[in-house]
Amino acid sequence: MQKTLRSNPYKLEQPAVVQFSGGRTSGYLLKHIIDAYGGKLPEDIIVCFQNTGLEHEKTLEFIRDCELNWGVDIHWIEYDVKEDKDNPTGSDYFPKRVTFETACRKGEPFKKMVIRQGHLPTPLARTCTSYLKVRTAQRYLKQFESHKDGWVSALGLRFDEPHRVHRVKPDTKFDEPICPLYYAEVTEQMVLDFWRDQPFDLNLPLGGNIAGNCVGCFLKGRPKTETLMKEMPEHFDVW
Repeated sequence: MQKTLRSNPYKLEQPAVVQFSGGRTSGYLLKHIIDAYGGKLPEDIIVCFQNTGLEHEKTLEFIRDCELNWGVDIHWIEYDVKEDKDNPTGSDYFPKRVTFETACRKGEPFKKMVIRQGHLPTPLARTCTSYLKVRTAQRYLKQFESHKDGWVSALGLRFDEPHRVHRVKPDTKFDEPICPLYYAEVTEQMVLDFWRDQPFDLNLPLGGNIAGNCVGCFLKGRPKTETLMKEMPEHFDVW
């Protein structure tokens, strides 16, 4: 069920979380939700960015610029592990809040997840997304009294991505995903036009979004990965 006010898809049923990936589309979504509430989000709407430590520095700068230009409190959180040196795969994990200045930049959350899980993620077992993003956010949000019984999650999926929208389903009984951009019929071109009129933008190298999210993500495919390895080999040290 789309839990928004139908007259304005950017007005969310609360409590809610805006899942901010650090890309232009999720930034567009965040700004329109902020505007729907007159420039200031209600306390029961939390904005989250889950840092893996493998994002490009320009992605982190873009998120910081959104905070500064829009006066919004973005919760930067990371997967961390309560160390058990005698049994690393049995160590528990927890969400840690960080800032632009203190956020990991050398893949530390990813490395800790791999050690704890005992294996690398694969296309069929995307433990990186599951643990570094989804479960870390869920554990973090449950700490808030307003969110302890559940929330809706606003995702940055557009009208021209129906295949992705229709695959969306709740991760747990606590988390109900919604796609305001789909109901607002927002397309990629609309997002690009919006950012051309803004005083700041996401300035990833190589054009487009090839270096977006985790720079060396295995889901990008071989041609893109080979280009990235050639142009920015330092991002592949951790791999």
